[in-house]
Amino acid sequence: MRLGHEQELGAPVDVVWANFMDLRRIGRCFPGAKVTEVDGDAFVGEVTAKLGPLSMSFDGTGSMVERDEASGRARLTASGQERHGLGKATIDITLSLRALDGDRTRANLVTDLVFLGFPMDFGTGLVQRAADPLIERFLTCMSVSGPVADAEADEDSPLDLLRSATDLLGSFRRDRRERRRR
Repeated sequence: MRLGHEQELGAPVDVVWANFMDLRRIGRCFPGAKVTEVDGDAFVGEVTAKLGPLSMSFDGTGSMVERDEASGRARLTASGQERHGLGKATIDITLSLRALDGDRTRANLVTDLVFLGFPMDFGTGLVQRAADPLIERFLTCMSVSGPVADAEADEDSPLDLLRSATDLLGSFRRDRRERRRR
C-alpha cells in the first residue's frame, strides 16, 4: 500500500534535513515508535500499536538507504515481526524536501507499507486518511529545532489505532455535514 503526505513546515530545510538524519529522533517523533540502537545508518527499534483493548508490539530493524542532501531526498527502510503473533510489516519511506521562502520547507513523504498476518484489513483510502494526522504530527516534530520535548513526542505511548480510526470517522461525519450545507 502506498501513502503520500505533503506538508509545509515552519523551519528551514537544513533543520528538517538534520532532524531526519537523526535516527533516534525519528523514533521519538513517530507515535508508538522507539529506536533502541543505532549503528551508523542502521537501527533497531520497536513499535507498539493498540486497537481498543488489543495491543501489538513489533521488533524490527532498518536503515537509511539513501541520503542526498543536495537534492533534499532521503530513503529509510525497515521491517519488523510481531512479538506475540505472526504479524510482519515492512516499510519504505522516501522524504523529499524543498526550500520555500521565509525559512519554510515543503516536505513530501511517500510511504510504501506492507502488512502480513494482521487481524485487520483496511483499504488504502481508509489507511491514508487515518495516517494523515499521525504523519502531520511526525513532520511537525521533524521541523522543531533542538531536542524534542515531551509535549512534541511521547515515545512511551503506543500508536492508538482505535483513536486514529475514531478521529477518521469524525472527519467523515464533518465532511458529510459540510456537503449537506452546500
